[in-house]
Amino acid sequence: MAVIFTEGFDKYGGVNSNTSVVLTLLAAGEWTSAAGTHTIVAPLSATGQAYTLGTSSSLVKTLPTNYSRLIGGIRFNSPLAGGNAATLMQFRDGATPQCSITIEPTGIINLRNGTVAGTILASSAAVAANSTHYLEWDITFGNSAAYQVWLDGVSAFSGTGDTTGTANNYANGIAIAVGITGSLTFDDLYLFDSTSSTNNAVLLTSPRIETTFPASDSAVQFAFGAGILGSSVSKSSNVSQPAANGLFLRSYTPAASGTLNSISIVPAITNGTINYRGVVYANSSGAPGSLMSSGTTVTGCTSGVPSILPLTTPQSLTAGTTYWIGFMVDTAVNTQLLDGGNNTTRWTATFGSGAPNPPSGGTTTVANYLFWGNLTGIAANYDEVNNNPPDGQYSYVYDSVVNHEDLYAFAPLSSPPPGIVHCVAVKAYAQKSDSGTRTVSMRTKSGATDSAGSLAGQALGTSFGWLASYFPTDPNSGAAWSATTLNAATSGFKIDS
Repeated sequence: MAVIFTEGFDKYGGVNSNTSVVLTLLAAGEWTSAAGTHTIVAPLSATGQAYTLGTSSSLVKTLPTNYSRLIGGIRFNSPLAGGNAATLMQFRDGATPQCSITIEPTGIINLRNGTVAGTILASSAAVAANSTHYLEWDITFGNSAAYQVWLDGVSAFSGTGDTTGTANNYANGIAIAVGITGSLTFDDLYLFDSTSSTNNAVLLTSPRIETTFPASDSAVQFAFGAGILGSSVSKSSNVSQPAANGLFLRSYTPAASGTLNSISIVPAITNGTINYRGVVYANSSGAPGSLMSSGTTVTGCTSGVPSILPLTTPQSLTAGTTYWIGFMVDTAVNTQLLDGGNNTTRWTATFGSGAPNPPSGGTTTVANYLFWGNLTGIAANYDEVNNNPPDGQYSYVYDSVVNHEDLYAFAPLSSPPPGIVHCVAVKAYAQKSDSGTRTVSMRTKSGATDSAGSLAGQALGTSFGWLASYFPTDPNSGAAWSATTLNAATSGFKIDS
């Protein structure tokens, strides 16, 4: 192995203020634990997203084995606020820090034995507050071991020293952390060891992690499980009350044709008498037009549990056509929000009179309540697995036949394309729903070669979590990837056993 881990913080959704959701997604296989305040923010590089830790926050990853030497890099930005040093990267033996790369309130970067309070082994010149930099390291673990740290491709310091806090000359975990004040923003992390002929040294190219998602089916064998119109993942920890006798709608344009069977809404309070009704309208010049379908009355709700509002007549949806979906409600109760925006439109509509056709009267733009459409009958598998963040049980494909495989074409890399592709990672958010043991592999097919990359036969858990495999070279040629060969490749997953 040479590539141990890559993380661009791009697959946890867009700008996201809901710490609990970010915590759950981070700790679903990619990271071992997360504590404190965590936010997905605008990227520090040209693509994707970045990630901010707040006061008294940490993010920890247990590595797959013990490493006597670790090589890597991460992009960071610090406001240099408060009076405490923060940890840009810590190397651990179990829960015990071996050594840490820290940033002081003055902007000086130190390599310390142990924690932010440990003995300083070496120091850099200061960086400015709120400036973005790329930090890289090559650290051997031992009582008198070699180390070197680079900042923006230039050596900041090097030497030998005690890079251990235990009796062991290895690390098997990493962590980043902020103390009792301040924050740190990170992006574009890579981690290597030195055991392969590729990716065995610092890159010194200010690399970025660019994340793309399935854009079409290439060769698919898995079955449709569930589909979604919208998102089931809240990006806000706040709640709001839809007004009583209101009709609430948002517009959506499905990428693939299917059938809308019901609408789900997530209340933030338990109420035994509230009445809901699902609705779907045609689009008319950017506004709701004629009523296409509505549902029966659903009475009562439970806090945090999606209320499913079935449509009396399921509605066929055509790819590329805009529709307005939503709900009617007779009582004002707290409801979870999709995000912090105001992109839901409200009409006054007396619940007992049924769904108006079309909506009439004055409209008001209100908070984005958390609701989505539940779909069946979609013939395109990619549409179930390209949601960002992933929707888990609400959007997936499934299979139980050994050697069945789904391969997808992906959106092309950004333009202009990168001049160097150091490695390709294929990641999937997956779970096992049947009994017994199941193993899968992440796949990339380039030319005629279909490869499992760095890790085949990965065991599935009974909860959704991230699985990954790495492809440092083009499996079809054994040569370095180019943007052209990568854009032509397909990727997905396969049942191994």
